[in-house]
Amino acid sequence: MRRALLVLIIAVVGLIIGCSTQSEKGDYIIEKEIDSNIPMILVAENISKEDSKTKSIFELMKDGTDLMWYHIEDTKLYADLNVGERVSVEAKTSSMDGKEVSHVMLSNPPQTVAGEIIRHSKKQ
Repeated sequence: MRRALLVLIIAVVGLIIGCSTQSEKGDYIIEKEIDSNIPMILVAENISKEDSKTKSIFELMKDGTDLMWYHIEDTKLYADLNVGERVSVEAKTSSMDGKEVSHVMLSNPPQTVAGEIIRHSKKQ
């Protein structure tokens, strides 16, 4: 009985330590720029915070990471957003033939207009 309890305690402690050191994956802003007077952020999907800081756009593309340029209509929000910040971005939609659709420009990476931006963290 004692041996089983000891093994269980060691397993729980190992699980807690292992989970606490994992990097939180999510969508991160990896670049900001203003192109033709349009503020834009480049968001990489489902990467670690460490990758958002250390990997280049080329490396992320080579790894198959989904990237998207989002045009930001609110210039104050654009100024407040930071590279390395974890966000969730939904594309702006419009109604077409009774359906909600978003328009994506087929560049590489693709581009669309940001609708809602949820900020999960700010760069420290």
